[in-house]
Order: sequence, then structure tokens, then C-alpha cells
Amino acid sequence: MKTFWIGLKKIFLWDYERGSWQYDILCGLILAFIFFGPNQIFHSADGNNSAPVFVSRDEVGVLDADNYDQVLSNYFSRKFNRKVRATNIVPSSDSDGNLNGYIVKEIKQ
Repeated sequence: MKTFWIGLKKIFLWDYERGSWQYDILCGLILAFIFFGPNQIFHSADGNNSAPVFVSRDEVGVLDADNYDQVLSNYFSRKFNRKVRATNIVPSSDSDGNLNGYIVKEIKQ
């Protein structure tokens, strides 16, 4: 039983030498988890993107305040190949007041 706990401790503390068969097995298990794990593990539960996204003026052009949501929603829907809705959009300007782009604070499915 003591050998089991020592082995478990070495796994959690990553105490194997690089190039040993134990090290290779651990790396293989990590890669298997990344490539074969369920897709839901790597995405938020509600499908929303919580990080702000900057979209440059060159990508979408200059937009009217009335159609920010529609144009940027269409832009992200094409980019992600699925229907999404962009909300909480703020125009971004440089120090001279020239429009650089738009900051999208929330993207919903």
C-alpha cells in the first residue's frame, strides 16, 4: 500500500524524470484528455464569451449607433460558423478621437 501512495504522490507532484516511461505515459494521458475529452469541458456552460473582444474598424467599417448589434452579430456568426448575438458594444477611439474599432463585451449564442 505504501508503494501505491508513493506512486500517486510522484504523479501529482510530477516527480518523474523527463524521458522515462512514466513521464511519457503522463504526457500521453494529458494529450488524450485534451483531444478526446468532452467539448463541454472547454466551453462555458451558458455558451457565452465573457472576455471582451476588440474588432477593428478595418474589419467591419464605420457603423451607425443604430446597427452595432446587427452588423457585429452577423460578423461573429460568420466567423464562428454559428448564430451568435453581440451585445454591450462600445466604440473605441485613439487619443485624437479617431475611431479604431469596437469593443464587444459579450457574445451570446
